[in-house]
Amino acid sequence: MKKIVSTLIFLTYFLSTAFAASFVVQKIEFHGLKRMSEKSAENYLPIKRGQTLTDDKSAKIVRVLYKTGFFDQIRIARQGSTLIINVTERPTIGQLKITGNSVVPTDKLTTVMKSLDIAEGRIYNEAVLERIRKSLLGQYYQLGRYNAHVDITATPMVRNRVMVKIAISEGLVAKVKRISILGNHAFDESTLVKQLDLTTSGLFTFISQSDRYSEEKLEASLEKLRAYYLDHGYIRFEIKSSQAEVTPDRKSVYVTIVIEEGPVYTIKDFKLSGNLILPRDELIKHVNIKPGEVFSRQKIMDSEKEITKLLGDKGYIFASISLRPQVNDQNRQLILIFEIKPGKRVYVRHVGFSDNTRTNDVVLRREVLQMESAPASSSLLEQSKHRLLLLPYIKEAEMSVNPVSGQDDQVDVNYKVKEENAAQATFRVGYSQVYRTIIGAGINHKNFLGTGNTLGLNFQRSKFEQIYSVDYTDPYYTPDGISRSFNFAISQVDPGAASNLNNGYTINQYEMGVLYGIPIGQEQNIFNRIQAGVNYQNVLVNLNTTHPDTISNQVNTFIDRHGRRFQEIDFRLGYSRDGRDKAIFPTSGALQTIFLDLYGPVTHESVTFCTVNYHGVWYRPLTEQFIFLSRANFGYGNGWHGVKDFPFFRNFYSGGIDSVRGYQGYTLGPRDSNNKAFGGNMLADASVGIVFPNYLSDNLRTSAYFDAGNVYSVGSNRSYGGQSTDSGPIRYSAGVEADWITPFGPIKLSLARALNRRTHDELEAFQFSLGANF
Repeated sequence: MKKIVSTLIFLTYFLSTAFAASFVVQKIEFHGLKRMSEKSAENYLPIKRGQTLTDDKSAKIVRVLYKTGFFDQIRIARQGSTLIINVTERPTIGQLKITGNSVVPTDKLTTVMKSLDIAEGRIYNEAVLERIRKSLLGQYYQLGRYNAHVDITATPMVRNRVMVKIAISEGLVAKVKRISILGNHAFDESTLVKQLDLTTSGLFTFISQSDRYSEEKLEASLEKLRAYYLDHGYIRFEIKSSQAEVTPDRKSVYVTIVIEEGPVYTIKDFKLSGNLILPRDELIKHVNIKPGEVFSRQKIMDSEKEITKLLGDKGYIFASISLRPQVNDQNRQLILIFEIKPGKRVYVRHVGFSDNTRTNDVVLRREVLQMESAPASSSLLEQSKHRLLLLPYIKEAEMSVNPVSGQDDQVDVNYKVKEENAAQATFRVGYSQVYRTIIGAGINHKNFLGTGNTLGLNFQRSKFEQIYSVDYTDPYYTPDGISRSFNFAISQVDPGAASNLNNGYTINQYEMGVLYGIPIGQEQNIFNRIQAGVNYQNVLVNLNTTHPDTISNQVNTFIDRHGRRFQEIDFRLGYSRDGRDKAIFPTSGALQTIFLDLYGPVTHESVTFCTVNYHGVWYRPLTEQFIFLSRANFGYGNGWHGVKDFPFFRNFYSGGIDSVRGYQGYTLGPRDSNNKAFGGNMLADASVGIVFPNYLSDNLRTSAYFDAGNVYSVGSNRSYGGQSTDSGPIRYSAGVEADWITPFGPIKLSLARALNRRTHDELEAFQFSLGANF
């Protein structure tokens, strides 16, 4: 501004002296140009050679050249018939540095500034940078960061360039000190404040961060307040004003909301009008509104949604429902009229797929429930999308319904998918407090040759166990969706590698089998499957003859009775029910599985026994940020002729990060004659918890939990020199856990406190399990 004023003063003096008389310009010269050519500069001038220069044109020359933004100073002179223009060019931006920002990403800032011509190599414009500074501060203020500072400095560089530094101090988010609601009569202030996204500071707000102010949160809170009143019949409700007053230290905010409630309205009646298509009685069943009750906007929205879904399932996927309320302010009653416009019934001409470069069309098509040439169904189209998203090699799926050109009753449906790399060559390095160091390698393909089949070749080794396995699964062995899986595995287990278990023996095992999965039921977004198969198992128990004292009495007795080699046929029967919304970090739904294994003899040395295993996990959202989760595990095993025929190496164990946390892994339950954890033939454990937000990463889930469980044995343990078969009471613990999905594999961290420790219990407050895939 000072430069412009100085220029105008100079221009006034110049016009009154130098150009007291006009003259014809025969020649134009620029002095001071460095980057711009003289010809380019002359193109901006409002005067050409041979024209007469007047006072008005002189002033216009200055204004036009300043307007280009290329010059800091402009001076006009005359030498005979030559017009001389002396200029000082503005510097260019040699370097642009942005520091201190984290809430607003740097790439977003540079994109915005580039659109305003602020970038390296561009002309330095102080006025534009000042506008950016004010805009940035405004954006931080909207986020509740009233202590934010933005400083812009320009340092001269060689060749008429400047280094522009934008130093940002984002500050802390101001916290809500008090929320006042004025004008309320029907509900007390505390009830209304509970409906808001904003809250004052409390015991758990450091987790939810609901006490951190932002204009976005305030707007969302006002909308929830409005919805609360509309759901209680106050259709004339108004928010008169909402203010956020910042304290002088800019660390706190006082929020004041002024409202006008108005009277309560009830519903006198409701009507259905338009082209109903379906029987009126059927539609009325899905309208959750009764005459005489208080008006509720949510019930109206739910009713509209239900009617739209009913029509959509009959092929009227473009149906629209509009509400025409007839309001009687005198009686404070409404008559609701639902105007139904179904449009034409639509048929699906083609179902197609796009962006599937690795997966064959037929693999995706078999997940689609909507048939071609049949009436379009909203439910079937959405269920088909959900089934695609559950495929392990499909990361995203978007559905589009496009009208067929020239046909008003046909549509084409396209599913645009984003595939995940289904082929993985992995090298695993990990550590577990039970299994110690773990290394492994494998080749796994979830979509082998684009067929949707799974092939896995894997190896894993730790001090506790070594496993070599081959797996192959065809999820559509039959067109009806029956799956078939083959497996072959060789393993060696050394229980002594876990410090709490018996080190008197090792186990070599060979197994191969086949398992079929049969889908059953037709529940929406819930997958039920019966699994049946058979496994051959060959187990050899190797005793530690070098140190026979390490072999417990229980192991010796079983080996003396049944030998060291066991060959059985495992007849498997299972059931699974999966209603989760997603596989990774679910937020709602449940997953339950139960398996019955019947082990029959192959040779006279075989033992006959059975096991039952149940696992269930449930997720229920409490609010938008908190999720209630619960888990239950049950296991039971027994021999056909009594517990003496149940192999000790099939015992269940409890304790550890995947069981009752806070107790060392595999330590709960009965102990053998060497005072080592021996496990038992019955397991029961459960857990309840709350998932709470962490605001650090979407790949991190944090939760607080309460665990309970133990393992028991129905056999006589004392007679072999072990401790009582009575495992004591159920053990309890409480703590917090963090599950983190990293590019190198999952990490699980747990901090727990045992609540009812007994004499022989071994505790472990901090437990973890980690792995890395490269």
